[in-house]
Amino acid sequence: MGRNPISYIALTAVCLVLLTGCNKSPSPEPTQAPVPPTEVAATLPPPKPTALPTPTETPPIACTIAFDSDREGNFDIFTMAPDGSDLINLSNNPGEDSNPSWSPDGSQIAFVSNRDAGEEGGQAIYVMNADGSGVRQLTFNHWSNSPDWSHDGSQITYSSDDDIFIIHADGSGQPVNLTNSPEKDDQPAWSPDGSKIAWISGGQDNQNLFVMNSDGTNQQKLTHNGKVIHVQWTVDGQIFSNWEHPDGVCTKCVMNADGSNIMEAGGKGELQRYLPFKTLDGNRVECISGNYNSPDEEILLVGEIFPDIFFNLTNNPANDRNPDWPANCLSGFKEVSLEASIVQGTEPAPLEELVFGYTGGQDGIDKFYEKELLSACEELRINCLKGENIHQLTGQDLDVILAFFDPWKVDQNYDQIHEAVSKGILTIILNAETAETGAYNLSIDTDATKQTIELMIKEIEGKGKIILFNFDDNKTQQEIISSILKENTAIESQIISGSFDGSSTSEEKLKGLVNANPNLKAIWTNNRVSDFFWPVKDVPNNPIPMMLVEPKLEMWDFWRDLISQDRGFKGFAAIKPGGTGYEGVYAAYYILNGEKVRPDALGGLHGNTLIYDYPLITNENLNAWIGKSGNLRENAWGELEIPPMTPKQIKEQWFAD
Repeated sequence: MGRNPISYIALTAVCLVLLTGCNKSPSPEPTQAPVPPTEVAATLPPPKPTALPTPTETPPIACTIAFDSDREGNFDIFTMAPDGSDLINLSNNPGEDSNPSWSPDGSQIAFVSNRDAGEEGGQAIYVMNADGSGVRQLTFNHWSNSPDWSHDGSQITYSSDDDIFIIHADGSGQPVNLTNSPEKDDQPAWSPDGSKIAWISGGQDNQNLFVMNSDGTNQQKLTHNGKVIHVQWTVDGQIFSNWEHPDGVCTKCVMNADGSNIMEAGGKGELQRYLPFKTLDGNRVECISGNYNSPDEEILLVGEIFPDIFFNLTNNPANDRNPDWPANCLSGFKEVSLEASIVQGTEPAPLEELVFGYTGGQDGIDKFYEKELLSACEELRINCLKGENIHQLTGQDLDVILAFFDPWKVDQNYDQIHEAVSKGILTIILNAETAETGAYNLSIDTDATKQTIELMIKEIEGKGKIILFNFDDNKTQQEIISSILKENTAIESQIISGSFDGSSTSEEKLKGLVNANPNLKAIWTNNRVSDFFWPVKDVPNNPIPMMLVEPKLEMWDFWRDLISQDRGFKGFAAIKPGGTGYEGVYAAYYILNGEKVRPDALGGLHGNTLIYDYPLITNENLNAWIGKSGNLRENAWGELEIPPMTPKQIKEQWFAD
């Protein structure tokens, strides 16, 4: 979807009124009766949000601004750099071209034009490449306006003949009328996740705000006093509108997508929390259009970094309007979406005053995960200090300590964790679970252990034997194993203490173990998964004992081959979260700013572990997940893992509304 930064301001020497961040100017009303569009069945599928975020390797997109201007005699589409330089007339056509809308990836611009209208008049939506080439007409309704892209760039919503439509961005298929109502429907805006479209409906002086699913279903009226003049989505999925609230709550209003929690968005420079623009220097400001100290419209940046709050980008004796920039420019303002989603009505702690510490326990930190943790610190402008261990960090004036551990080292460091918590430092353990009250864990250790063992026991149906390897007698996992076996007393089980030197998992010993237990149905282990898979899969047993399979594509290929051999093998693989460092920084930041962790978001053996949604791979969904492996990523050891959640997803996953 296009960023559609829509702040339209009317500014005079006496009166300054900021309405929003870059508004689309209305197109002229038709001079003759429009020709109704052909009715089309609503078969165009809405774009669907991706279940798991996919990391991108492409370089950041600059926030190049597209706008319309009549500086050359008629309105054309221009682009300029974020500082106002590199001005280019992209459309350069004798027709009237207006209302540009960038595709999210910055490759195309949709716009409105009457260039091919002929004597009957009208205007249509056109699309061109970012350099102005490849212009093509997308719609053929007589009065199309207000284009806005879906989040994945596959579709465009627009208004035409007083209804809201969607159409494939490549022009294939037919447009779909989503509203088909007797009212005047205008200004459609697609939500950042692609699931909803907001719009304004009603005649002049009687416009209300509506929202619907992106396939046109579940249409809801959010306002009722007919005084809404503009709508767009904030970067974190709220709705922003210029609205004269009947109770005086707001004029620049932010609300949830269902119309709840209405609040004032703020004055000059404050809208960057919701409708941000990023300068070449990385500063977040507002981008607006208006007539500040001039008779014509200009495109301005608004923020405290400028001497007089405003910075005129165009500064031309013409009307420069409707600025827009790619939704995904400079990584899509991920850091700003956090600020827009901090607890409503609570002032966030000053960023420059927060100091976080982090450590890798006894084995250090993988550089990749450390880089992700530091990227979250940079996005939040938080000072993050690295320490040798928790004890060293506890002696400093810190707000948070984040510690990477494996499940075996966390127990060895219990005293240090307790020391940090007892001194009032918010302590978050990454990739393992501590029992310390007051600390939080980011891990699937307990849940994945329980799920995989319980699935194996369910498959056994009370018949046969399961052997469980607990390496180095891990205390936490021993508690989990014991609790499960206590509830399944009919199962024949054996717990073996595995050793990290490999002596307990040699090929000879494992094959001997299987041969000595003809009734063996399953082997579970909390470490060295591949050491079990390779020798055991070659034993003559039929079926092969159930086992865990390492989350690697090459291992999944062998797994799939075993299934095809019809030897009765059943495997299981839990995909762990890979972004705990990044997510831990944001989770700590939310907590420090007053967000409440939802009770149902906590689990683990001790009730202090933030719960993840993660894939559990089985025989039944193996092929599907091999096909979806692009939604996962590989770590330094070739293991598949879940990429980090976005700040918005972190808030939705763990914190109260």
